[in-house]
This record gives sequence, C-alpha cells and structure tokens, in this order.
Amino acid sequence: MTAPHQAQPPLQHIVLLKFPQALTATDDAEMRAMVAGWPDAIGSMDELHFGGDLTGERTRGYQYLMFTVFADADTLASYVAHPAHQEFVAWLDARGCERLAFDYYLDESTRFA
Repeated sequence: MTAPHQAQPPLQHIVLLKFPQALTATDDAEMRAMVAGWPDAIGSMDELHFGGDLTGERTRGYQYLMFTVFADADTLASYVAHPAHQEFVAWLDARGCERLAFDYYLDESTRFA
C-alpha cells in the first residue's frame, strides 16, 4: 500500500528588481502593464503585488518588488516557464536588470500572525 500524496503548502515568491539607471516613464508603464496582464494571461497566482520603493533609502539600489503567492511549487514552475513570464524576463534582461528572488513555503513554520 502506498502512502497518500501529501499536498505541498502554498509558497511565496518574492523578486527584487534593480536597473542600472532609473526607468523612463514609458518603460515603467510598459513593465507595469506586462505584470498587470499576468492574472489573465497566466492565471496561476493566488496573489500578485508589484510596486516601486517609496524612498530608495533602504533598498540597496533595488527599485521594484514583486510579491506573489502560488498554490505549490509545481504552479510556480509553470508560471516561470509561461511565455508571458519569459517575455518579461527578456524585457528585464534587455535593460540590464539585476534580480534577487526568494521563495519559501507558507506553513506553520513561517506564519507568525
């Protein structure tokens, strides 16, 4: 007899973005429009938040943060491979964007409130 499949807990995927120089208003608007289109184009996120830092005083040069929640690691992997996400990655690369990503499970060991 095999053990029942234990579901993975949801996970949080956070990405910080650092561009070599400030984006133009046009590039900023284009980037935000791409991200805003993901719920319809990709549709796999439970939450999606994206914003620029208010002051830049404590960010060590990172200008933007994206916060997403996915049902499980497989859903995150599908998102990463999705053509809309890959188009965004290419857009970032074309502008010399440095990224810092952090993923962790949302479970009893990481939730405190």
